[in-house]
Amino acid sequence: MRVFVGSITHETNRFSPFPTKLADYHPMNIGYEDLVRRGELAGCEVIRGLCARAAPSGPTLRADYEQLRDELVAQIRTAGPLQLVLLSLHGAQVAEGYEDCEGDIVAAVRGVIGAEVTIGVLLDLHASISSDLLRHASLVTVIKEYPHTDFPETARQLVEICLRCIRGEVRPVTAFVPVPVFTLWHTPTQPSKSIVDRARALEAAGKVLHISLVHGFPWSDVSSAGAAVLVTTDGDPATAVLLAQEFALQLWHIRDSDLGHYCSITRSLDEAESLAAAPGPVVIADAADNPGAGTGSDATWILHEVLRRSLDGVALALFWDPVALQSVVAAGEGACLQLRIGGHSGELAGAPIEARAEVLCINHNAVIDAMPGYPPIAVGTLAAVRIAGVQLVVGAYREQVFGPRVFSAVGIDSKRCRILVVKSAQHFYSAFAPFAAKIIYCDSPCSRTIAFEKLPFHYRRKPIWPLDPVTEADIPRPALFCRTGLHSQR
Repeated sequence: MRVFVGSITHETNRFSPFPTKLADYHPMNIGYEDLVRRGELAGCEVIRGLCARAAPSGPTLRADYEQLRDELVAQIRTAGPLQLVLLSLHGAQVAEGYEDCEGDIVAAVRGVIGAEVTIGVLLDLHASISSDLLRHASLVTVIKEYPHTDFPETARQLVEICLRCIRGEVRPVTAFVPVPVFTLWHTPTQPSKSIVDRARALEAAGKVLHISLVHGFPWSDVSSAGAAVLVTTDGDPATAVLLAQEFALQLWHIRDSDLGHYCSITRSLDEAESLAAAPGPVVIADAADNPGAGTGSDATWILHEVLRRSLDGVALALFWDPVALQSVVAAGEGACLQLRIGGHSGELAGAPIEARAEVLCINHNAVIDAMPGYPPIAVGTLAAVRIAGVQLVVGAYREQVFGPRVFSAVGIDSKRCRILVVKSAQHFYSAFAPFAAKIIYCDSPCSRTIAFEKLPFHYRRKPIWPLDPVTEADIPRPALFCRTGLHSQR
């Protein structure tokens, strides 16, 4: 069986200060490699197509997006006879003139291969699910875990179901419910853990082919952004509809559970100080300045307050500041210099810090942790500087913190610190939770803030919680999708 695998992925934050260009896309995508591996293990002839990923940022320039899409489609057109096309996409990609890139890509692929070839799509759970995507894809599977630990498992499910579909063993039908909620859930903890566990149990028992519990990505500011549920059964629309309704209600009822974990900067630091005697460091997630969601990774809001309080034993990573890094490298290890750092990506990043800094360490070949299960990331030069009682990790590679290697790469023992501030929202969790005294999620005025009312939305759906009055009655009835198109459930 001949299988084509391709990928164009980008998580778009319309409030990000960074536009996305063709040069920002690189041939790296974990879902892509998982699909290739699963196809090969199944004995298929796998044709490797375009693999292009850009770090989260603002919308992609129109011509650049179209060039990527057209290259992928051209590869499929010339690949010869195909029985299956597997696409690793993100689900929250926006380009100039295209608010639903995934739907546009799958529609373009369908237009080339015709109605009979199976198209399987793998998505991140921070996705915006559109009717166009579901209408043109044969099957959509979305990962369930945040942090994202289950790309390999979800890729396995997608490939196996698609192959069974091609062999005529199953007839996928999907019930789709968009849930009018802007939120996010941390799946290692309750209450969302039990919902994910039940979905997996239903899949393992053969009651369904796949269940996708979509968190959404509010910051993409598109009309389809928000939570959603997809339930795919083997030719059983009634079960798909009932389960989709059930899971949609469960997500609705826990809509504020994890948003309630977020604290102000003042409260976060008050709590961290109160735990000074606890074994292990307190880890504060600077989630609103998470570059994994398109922010500048240079926000100074927390740092200003740490310095105002004269706290010591604090380490913070990862500041993206190429100019400050250049000054640090020029000064050299052991030097002291007047340093201006942070706050350069825009007003949402806060005011720059100007202070006397000691250069502690410079590593020109630094490697940091990646998402669990994937190779470490080479980030070039990292430096550690000390300002008062704070050690800052500074680099020119904009990446979120996945694990403690970002500290150890520049000589900081993260386990001996009192407070660790990490510019990440949740992907740090698996690596830090085993030794943290406590994990605190902090919100600030950056472009990934959960204070949604403060963001200048232009295209969002209405109504949606918590920005509008919404009740359970506003959750729509499921829509049914199969390979022959859309059937509204009345």
